[in-house]
Amino acid sequence: MTRKLGVAVGILALAAGGALGMAANASAAESGVQATYFVLYEDDNYGGRHANFSSSDVELNNKYWSGSTSAFAQNGGSSMENNTGSYVGLWDVGTSCSGASYTAKPNSKDSDFSNNNFDNKASCVKFL
Repeated sequence: MTRKLGVAVGILALAAGGALGMAANASAAESGVQATYFVLYEDDNYGGRHANFSSSDVELNNKYWSGSTSAFAQNGGSSMENNTGSYVGLWDVGTSCSGASYTAKPNSKDSDFSNNNFDNKASCVKFL
């Protein structure tokens, strides 16, 4: 009887631990600015303010940096993380998405746009 009770308690403990582990993993995967977005950062090395994109935004002169109500993301991007399965194009002329451009591959990162001659130029974000 004691052995059956011990086995039952052990099984319950494993099940509870597994459920807790799954919940923690799901929460970690769904949280943070990187979840499933294209993220544009104001500074090199993913620093400063950021702006999340889950779809195209062809005019960044009306897109605020996250947490800001006065600073727009237009011409302010210096690094990016593309955590989507899509190519994402950036252009320096908003609305028409023309001029100098930069293309981010799916699931990629770039810690410094300077080496691509695109630092502080993004005015249009378009999922391709």
